[in-house]
Amino acid sequence: MVALPADVMKILNDPRASKILGTKTPDGHVHMIHVGSLMAPDPNTIVVGAILMKRSSSNMENMKKSRELVSLLVTKEMTSYEIRAEVKDYLTSGAIVDRMNLELKKIGLSARGVWVLEPKEVWNQSASYEAGKKIA
Repeated sequence: MVALPADVMKILNDPRASKILGTKTPDGHVHMIHVGSLMAPDPNTIVVGAILMKRSSSNMENMKKSRELVSLLVTKEMTSYEIRAEVKDYLTSGAIVDRMNLELKKIGLSARGVWVLEPKEVWNQSASYEAGKKIA
């Protein structure tokens, strides 16, 4: 586990940032989706709300069993980070699900559950000379 740096936390929790989740299918292909329901409640945890997420949820269940890492790409303007994370849990009730659904209610949505991810690596992918540098 690595703690997310403050600047990475800021962009993860920014609703205007673009967030992409990459998972692996059972036959080894990459599957990517745009995720609006993603936040980092603390530096050691990332949560993703499962709203319409069917293929990604199935992929994450398989990746959890095999302890493979998902990839998240978060971008705002010229700043971009890739976070590789381990799938830890899928919750359908509790404080984090309630918090996620409180935020989603503002836009008329709700999550059937929340995937809990543990950051393992953070890479700078910004449009700069720092691109490709591991920062955590």
